Amino acid sequence: MNRRKKHFAKLRAEEIRTKLPTKAQKRNQMSTYLKNMAGFKHSQLKSKSYDEIQKLFDKEMKRVNTFVDMNSEVVKGSKTRTKESSKRAGDELESDKSKKQKIDEHVEAEKNDDP
Repeated sequence: MNRRKKHFAKLRAEEIRTKLPTKAQKRNQMSTYLKNMAGFKHSQLKSKSYDEIQKLFDKEMKRVNTFVDMNSEVVKGSKTRTKESSKRAGDELESDKSKKQKIDEHVEAEKNDDP
């Protein structure tokens, strides 16, 4: 008899553990995650509905899941592209050209003055 009671108690406990959380429990879990990870305040989330909180939660999870480490090859490749397309890089090239032109003009002027 004792074994039978323990068996059925074990089945009930397992059923409770495998039961899906209710909508309110899921809302509470998502709110807790948003407060701790995304920096939301309780007062910001208190007035929002389940669907609004779920959208915020999905957005935050997408941001976390698409995170790319700074040392990865993808980021290194993008840094070289940004350096090439930088406005400053173009300015530096133009200033280098103008300096060379001034130097060339100065050298030509000296050559013309020598003979």
